[in-house]
Amino acid sequence: MFKIRFLLEVVLFLAKGIFEVFRSVRNVDELEERVQRLVQQAGGKMLEEALAHIDLELSGKRDPALKNVGQRSRTLVTSFGEITVKRRLYRNQKTGAYRFLLDEALGIPERQRVTPRMTRMILELGTEMPFRRAARVMGFLVPGIHWMTVWSKVQDAGEKAARDAEALREAVFEDGVVPEGGKEVRELSIEADGVVIPLQRSPKAFGEIKLFIGYEGREQKTRKLVNRYTVATARGSRVAWEDTGAAFGHKWDLSRVERIRIGGDGAEWIKQGLEMFPGATYHLDPFHLRRRLTEALSYSSNVYETVTEGLAELNQDAVVSALDQAIRVNRGARRNGIMRLKEYLLANWQGIAALPEGDRLGAIEGQVRHTIARRTKRIGARWSPAGAERMGRLLAVRANDELDRYAVHSEPRFDLLKKAVGAEAIQLPKRFGKDPEAWLQANVPALEGPHAGKHWVKHIVREISSPRWSTV
Repeated sequence: MFKIRFLLEVVLFLAKGIFEVFRSVRNVDELEERVQRLVQQAGGKMLEEALAHIDLELSGKRDPALKNVGQRSRTLVTSFGEITVKRRLYRNQKTGAYRFLLDEALGIPERQRVTPRMTRMILELGTEMPFRRAARVMGFLVPGIHWMTVWSKVQDAGEKAARDAEALREAVFEDGVVPEGGKEVRELSIEADGVVIPLQRSPKAFGEIKLFIGYEGREQKTRKLVNRYTVATARGSRVAWEDTGAAFGHKWDLSRVERIRIGGDGAEWIKQGLEMFPGATYHLDPFHLRRRLTEALSYSSNVYETVTEGLAELNQDAVVSALDQAIRVNRGARRNGIMRLKEYLLANWQGIAALPEGDRLGAIEGQVRHTIARRTKRIGARWSPAGAERMGRLLAVRANDELDRYAVHSEPRFDLLKKAVGAEAIQLPKRFGKDPEAWLQANVPALEGPHAGKHWVKHIVREISSPRWSTV
């Protein structure tokens, strides 16, 4: 596939480049960076050459109905930096359709500048940190990545994830398609919570990304959630629950689930899940319960202990009596806080009493922090409604370890690539086998020319041109 002359040119490019680096480098950081760039450029040159060879081979094996109408260049952003690829354009003489066989073999659609591997890197970093910082981090590995490229790729992937979720919801709740269902389980736990985020370009100052997780239980030793699946959206509660129902319906066979538990912090929109999953029971999240108790009763350990003992015994009368006594003896903001706590406990009493203490839910707060809040609640971050929806969808995709679905746009044709590459990695001249050293001496002028005394010729090129290397 590679001609020996081309490989020597690449080696000479590297050797001379490294020599020049050592002549002008100022510190180790600069040394490492410049050598890395040289290696990337050399790799990019070899990739361009290989793709040109593959395009030529595909041309010779194409369908006779495809007429070559010329070459077109495209720029790809790869791990080696930007490369320019020339490939042949074909017109189907029967249908009139135009095709690039090389693009189809690689699985890279036209007008797609960033390769799938680079897209995966962008999505990983773009869902972890601000777009400008993500571009700066990628710049250590690949030169020329602009933060708008990161923003654009994240937006595109988030939009596609949102469209996929909407298509799934419409199929189930508007077209009446019954989800095929996946794994059969006896019990399913569902928890939900929301993350309030500041908005921009919106009449509202704040919005909310709703997070839903479904799981089959916990591992006994690690308490890790078993087969957790995540859904996140900034849409309204009804649509959000429909999204969740459709997604979970494809993940699990809901018709076979005997027991569904829904956990939340007491918000009314979370309780709407009982309508989505008939027969499910609602349970108040212990984290939010403890936080409410601490906020209202931390001023008095006696009142706090009395109320928590009543809750542990599920004695509503004892809890109400203790809170009423506290309300009578307090004034102002403290009294108002205790009154709000009383209303909260009474409104969620069934959620408190639904399960024994050892079997209560409580995973959602950690999931909210790690999945949504860590990326969206950064200081100074503001989101448009559309941007919040896309980022929420993509963060859920990442939590489900499905980012690759939105980095790869079409499947490459490896069968075509293997045939096009051929059996030989290096194309040797016809006379090369008779006297390799003499051929190299005649065809590498640097060995005998005015540069023969240079360090990079004497110690690098001459060594490579020896017979023990030339027969590789």
